Amino acid sequence: MILTSHGHSDVGFVREKNEDSFLVDEHRGIYAVADGVGGLPFGALASKLAVQFFKSSIYDTDDCTTEQELRLLAHSIHHNIVECGTIVGGENGIGCTFSGLRQVGDKMVFVHVGDSSIYIHDENGLNKVSKCHTLGDELIDKHGPDAAIDMPEHYMHTLTRCMGQDIDFEVDIGEIAMVPGSSILICSDGITNMIELPEIEKMINELDPTSLVHSLIDLANQNGGTDNSTAVCLKIS
Repeated sequence: MILTSHGHSDVGFVREKNEDSFLVDEHRGIYAVADGVGGLPFGALASKLAVQFFKSSIYDTDDCTTEQELRLLAHSIHHNIVECGTIVGGENGIGCTFSGLRQVGDKMVFVHVGDSSIYIHDENGLNKVSKCHTLGDELIDKHGPDAAIDMPEHYMHTLTRCMGQDIDFEVDIGEIAMVPGSSILICSDGITNMIELPEIEKMINELDPTSLVHSLIDLANQNGGTDNSTAVCLKIS
């Protein structure tokens, strides 16, 4: 089994600075995307801390190989960001989304908080394996697709969970089988809000990880570039 990967991030055409961060480390088998929470200060710092804490906690292929160890690590990252946030962000603190992958043999274990997205593309097409922790998505999950029809757009995307805010939350954990011919994509909402999923699927079918990541970011910018856009892609052969 051969794994190839690539990641990149871009500020877009509207935001003054990039508050996304990403990690691609094939040697340690760890990958991540983090997105600073809008409305809170120091979003770039929060996302950078999340990926740095993730990387610094996993030294080699034997570290953090179970779901429980990943869950504990995610909460440790969260509490570290909370502590940093009290220093630089005052009462409001700082915050970010976090979607990370840890390679364990022939599978990827994922940890997820927020509204960055994790997708698997295989013989069944492109499917999302993460859930968005937003008011809109949680309403729809509980009450059906009509529940959020009258909800203002900015409430739809309000996060209900993120790293760095001093509240308790559950971390989503799961596994993705690494099957030859399949691909895994992690991306911030600057990608998914600007590109329809059928277009993403078409591009995954046609492009290698490096070309795919840069093409997704370019297309998000062509469609308006209203947010920072970040993508990490892994292909298994």
